[in-house]
Amino acid sequence: MTSDDGEHRHGFTKSVRRFFWLPPGASRDAAPVRPLAWVWVFVVAAGAGAAALGWGDVVVVVMFVGIMQALLDDVIKGVRHRWPAFVAALSAGWSTDRLIRAVVSAPADPDWADWPGLACGSLAAFATFVAVTRLPVGPRRA
Repeated sequence: MTSDDGEHRHGFTKSVRRFFWLPPGASRDAAPVRPLAWVWVFVVAAGAGAAALGWGDVVVVVMFVGIMQALLDDVIKGVRHRWPAFVAALSAGWSTDRLIRAVVSAPADPDWADWPGLACGSLAAFATFVAVTRLPVGPRRA
């Protein structure tokens, strides 16, 4: 074993720890609205494009991966209340998707069947994530 291998493992451990626990002095700002809004527009447009081309299964993959990538990017950056916001956003998105699918009748074209629920669910997920990251931070316990 060389010393480089030991340093590499130490760096990997530091990266994993930072993903779950931010250093005590790290700034924790609220999630920015504009980048998430642009991601939502792109995800909805890409999902609509995939549905228009007849790629029904790709609609779900494109929209879900776009949502997860945007939310995890902000989690990694260390926004305020990041893990509760992430869990709340996924719960709100999934619940909204299921509600829309139950209430709204499916389009005649099966390729478009998933798109309305995913579009509304992704909007609910992004709105919930931004709202939770804007909650005030309570006093620190000693």
